Amino acid sequence: MGGAEVTSLSLIDVLITNKIKTTLYCIKSPDIEQTNLFSIHQIKQKKFPIFWRYQRMAEVKSLFNSVSNENILFVMSGGLTLEKSNAKLVYVYCHSSFSRELEFVKRKFHGIRGIYYKIIQNSVQKSIELLKNKDIKLISNSNFTKTEIKKNFDKDSCVIYPPVDINKFCNISNKQKESKVITISRFSVEKNLESVIEIFNNTDFFCELIGSAKHKNQFKILENLQKVKGKNVKIYNNVSPQNIIEILATAKVYLHTSKETFGISVIESIASGCIPIVPDNSAHKETVPFEELRYKDNEDAVKKISDAMHGKFDDLRPKLFKHIQKFSSETFQKNIIELIKKN
Repeated sequence: MGGAEVTSLSLIDVLITNKIKTTLYCIKSPDIEQTNLFSIHQIKQKKFPIFWRYQRMAEVKSLFNSVSNENILFVMSGGLTLEKSNAKLVYVYCHSSFSRELEFVKRKFHGIRGIYYKIIQNSVQKSIELLKNKDIKLISNSNFTKTEIKKNFDKDSCVIYPPVDINKFCNISNKQKESKVITISRFSVEKNLESVIEIFNNTDFFCELIGSAKHKNQFKILENLQKVKGKNVKIYNNVSPQNIIEILATAKVYLHTSKETFGISVIESIASGCIPIVPDNSAHKETVPFEELRYKDNEDAVKKISDAMHGKFDDLRPKLFKHIQKFSSETFQKNIIELIKKN
């Protein structure tokens, strides 16, 4: 699952555990059983043969219209999706700084396509204006996101890091490591996976890229990566969660190449006992606090991977493991309950 799904399920879990009556308003329902304290209100998904953006916009509006007079509404979706609702207080959990939405509303489209996109742009602009509303509170997933949101919208937010199930990886963190590099990512443009392959191809170690593809454009990215990978590189698609854990158990180094507002897979790799090599930017400065593990460019990344393989950073592993405890599911849930109690 992605960060938005993981965070939403952890939120639901802590609300139910604390006997807070909870309703999940959703378009696609997760595999969770309803109870006396937990109910699911699922709207009917619309099906358009084309114009999927408009479909999504219509669904979001219907979703917010269905919200009853709740004391608190948590908006947990990955993007910026906001409409007016009957909730007394609204919290938006910000998985991003919404820079893409700001860029999108400024773009120029022409012809019939321009008319269609203008409708979507107006909807996004409405969400942006609602986000600025003083009655809507923001939760950022990192200090990096908090700073970017302040810059973009001149609005403050509190920071509650996303939940990572660190305990799930404890049994594999001390297993014998192979001279292997691993990257875990969905096959998307923003993940900068071309750099992963370029770095992999310039190392002397066995490398594995584990990705997920569901849509046509993602499969195209996968196909292009397969064409340029070297002989020491293996690429896997849509691997089961258990298999991912087993592969992580054998890798000594974890490589990440994209900017992140948090980066759950980086934390999971550290919990698995891997040495993370990440870019010296974005929220990586929070999740990987040791400068020697953050690289400036691809050449620097290759060098740091080699150093990690030869044991240069082994002494940092216990320090990294201690550092990531602040990103545990337990910490997330404790901080959420404290936030609710303030209201």
